[in-house]
Amino acid sequence: MKFEDVPRLSKLPFILGDIALLLLAGLIATRHPHPFAQPLPLLIITGCFFVGVVAAMIPFIVNNARDQEEAAAALRRELGEQFKRLMTASEHLQHATAQLKTVEEIATKNLQAAEKLPYRLQEKMAEFNQQMAETENEEKEALEQELAMLRSTESERLATTVDKIAKTTTEWAKLETDARKQFAAAAQLEQKLAGLLAAIDAKIGAPDPALPAAGRKSAVPPPVAEPKPAVEPAPVVLPDEPAPVEPAPAESAAPAAAAAVKADAPAAVPKPPRKPRAPKKPKAAAPVVETPAPVEPVAGDLIAEPVVDEPPAPENYSQVPPEEGRPVPATSADGLTRLTVVSYIGIGNKLYLRGEGPGLSWDKGVPLQFVSIGRWRWETGDATAPVKCKVYKNDKVEAPLGTLTLPPGAELEVTAAF
Repeated sequence: MKFEDVPRLSKLPFILGDIALLLLAGLIATRHPHPFAQPLPLLIITGCFFVGVVAAMIPFIVNNARDQEEAAAALRRELGEQFKRLMTASEHLQHATAQLKTVEEIATKNLQAAEKLPYRLQEKMAEFNQQMAETENEEKEALEQELAMLRSTESERLATTVDKIAKTTTEWAKLETDARKQFAAAAQLEQKLAGLLAAIDAKIGAPDPALPAAGRKSAVPPPVAEPKPAVEPAPVVLPDEPAPVEPAPAESAAPAAAAAVKADAPAAVPKPPRKPRAPKKPKAAAPVVETPAPVEPVAGDLIAEPVVDEPPAPENYSQVPPEEGRPVPATSADGLTRLTVVSYIGIGNKLYLRGEGPGLSWDKGVPLQFVSIGRWRWETGDATAPVKCKVYKNDKVEAPLGTLTLPPGAELEVTAAF
């Protein structure tokens, strides 16, 4: 039970008792004839006075004692609370000291680790440098192998190119010698044709002395049909003329027809020489010239071999169309649609792919994956229809491959040169 709950001692009864005792003492003193002469009334008056005073002081003394006890209890309570606070503070201090010890231990460990950190960093740097050196050596070996392969392939290509150039030069030399021979034969043929035309013109213009003058004036021989030559001369084809030149008809096979023609003409006026025919204009479509059967030449006729300038075949000439010369897609082993491009485009450049397919568009290219030096790859597993695409360098320069078509689940390897 707490002291605050104990009821206080009431002062009213003691005060009333004190008043009653004092009234009794006063009544005795006033009613007794000799209150102070006799000892009994004096003792009663004195006892009532002292008892009343003591009775009046009792509640004050008791309440004071209780106030002191309450103050002592409050002090004890406060001291207990402070003791508890001191205990909790001591516990907190102990806990803080323990934490400080752990912090100190951790700090010492961190300090030791910090002291060892430079050595560990040096070890890690040494390991990293060693790994970098190993990777550089591996890359150098790979690059050397690739360079050796490239050199071997390029040397083989150069050797084949040199062989082709040598063959082409020999063929050009042969063609040049043949052309010179044909030009010489054409010059000789031209000279012979000029002599033949001059002889024909001389024969036509000179009169025949065997016929008399009277006969030339009066006698008119019957018209004689001009005989056809036994063999028609072959047309002469020159390299600069688009159509064959028709030679003049032979005169040595029909002397009688020439005499009849001369008789019809007046004797005084010689017949003007015949002009050679101009070459015909080339037609829109060149006719097919059939090679005539070999015929023995007649006297007075000249046959020349045709001279035709044919350009040599190009080095990369092929009778296979470009579409048939392309590599054919093969079925991939893993079922993916894959395109591999072999192209040496230099360091810092990339190959891109545009087209119609999963992830592709004609507006912006998709970069190909770098496989090795000179090899690039694009693959997908979402193709359900044929993929049409084009290869670009840096997404700007188109490769001279045209549009490539990849069936679903097929792989194709092409070579692109920029």
